[in-house]
Amino acid sequence: MMMRCADGSLLSSHDWFGPKSSEGKIGQTFFVRSRDEGKTWLMEGEMRNLTRPQADDEGVYWQALFRDDGKLFSMGAASISGPLVIRRSDDHGKSWTMVDEKQGRLLAPEHGKTWACGPLVSQDTRGFWAVLENQQSNRWADNQIKVIHAKPNADLLKADSWQSSNILTADPSWLQGTFRGWLEASPLLTREGKLLATLRVDHRHPNGAGIGGKAALIHVEPSTSAHPWIHFTPEPYDSKKNHASGFIDFPGGGVRFIIRYDRASDRYWSVCNYIPRRFRNERYNAERFRGVVALVSSANMTDWSIERVIMHDPRLYAEDPATVRSAFEGPISGKYFHTAFGLQYPWFLIEGEDILVAVRAAWHSPDGPPHAGHDANYHVFARVPQFRRRSSPEDFRCEPLVKGENGAREIRFLARPARLYQWQSSQDGKNWHDVGEAVEAVGGATVRKIRETPGMAQQHRIVERGESWTEGAVPPAP
Repeated sequence: MMMRCADGSLLSSHDWFGPKSSEGKIGQTFFVRSRDEGKTWLMEGEMRNLTRPQADDEGVYWQALFRDDGKLFSMGAASISGPLVIRRSDDHGKSWTMVDEKQGRLLAPEHGKTWACGPLVSQDTRGFWAVLENQQSNRWADNQIKVIHAKPNADLLKADSWQSSNILTADPSWLQGTFRGWLEASPLLTREGKLLATLRVDHRHPNGAGIGGKAALIHVEPSTSAHPWIHFTPEPYDSKKNHASGFIDFPGGGVRFIIRYDRASDRYWSVCNYIPRRFRNERYNAERFRGVVALVSSANMTDWSIERVIMHDPRLYAEDPATVRSAFEGPISGKYFHTAFGLQYPWFLIEGEDILVAVRAAWHSPDGPPHAGHDANYHVFARVPQFRRRSSPEDFRCEPLVKGENGAREIRFLARPARLYQWQSSQDGKNWHDVGEAVEAVGGATVRKIRETPGMAQQHRIVERGESWTEGAVPPAP
């Protein structure tokens, strides 16, 4: 989570989770701030210790930050089983209002679980919008969903300022019976001024591994009455329909994401986890495949392109099979693999020509490897310059063969991200034959070692075959 404050600083937050945390009773959220555009960060403190006039007994967890002019707001769960709470800061996050019987408590928990706020609260001329989830059974991601709305100029700290929509529940028969749940929803304002809720989708192979690549779009109708109305049809999303809703193919749909519309490019953008094509099968759990973060965009919310890879574990793109295997933990329960390192839950801001990205990371540290690819021991900030510049076929260039280390011949090429590249050889320069399988490149300068047939004069080249994302899944290796 990250917000540009009215004083120009960047404020980022993270919560404390896991078996040694107090997440079941009191949520702990910490703030860090940068005043030099992300070059350095200093700890601001824990939310409960920043409340005034005294420290707060209520915590906050799974928080969303949003602004109303110079005022900064935090909305989140007091704990996994606590109420939904909201606080305001009038000094850019240095201090916050307390939660008490008069203000700050919005919704009581249900089914012993909180009404958790998604990672984004949006504002338009109609007011403020948040999407909530409540886990209704012991099955993870089995959530009921609703939207809450507050009118402009309302006192956002008062519970009666927020009106709730109807509640949607999911059906395990969706997606040909593979559907397991939806979660971590966020509001999205479309180019037409309509309102959607975007949701991460959990659907599974028969062996329990996440499939990935799907997201859900709920239609939100700002009713003329006090309460908004939401609707979902479990069909492919078609924006041309009235009250359009449904499923979309989306690269990072199995892990938390947000989508923003950018008027300057007239496109929808997201920073999300991406799964290279070779790992899109039941041997790899898409829900825990978090080793690649990509910038993606779409003109219509249904056809997405991978624009560039922002961060990645380089082992996932290695030629050496042993190196690739070292990027995974498992098999989990003897069935499938998770990435050993994680770059996950990306949050981003569009500012001018750049995108600012904050990522929760599980990475190797001086103390050793992370506990698991899901768990965080770092927070990473990145700036993506000139993000609207999209790649074109002219960006792909292949150089002549050169001699590399130990005299081995290499072919070097400038690759586009998430495209498939095929190595080909020819004896006469006219008839070309594929050598091996097409490989996916992370983008930028790429080197492949050439293995030539002894005693046979050959020519070599690399050709671009297409975008990996549109090629779909591949069967697992035996």
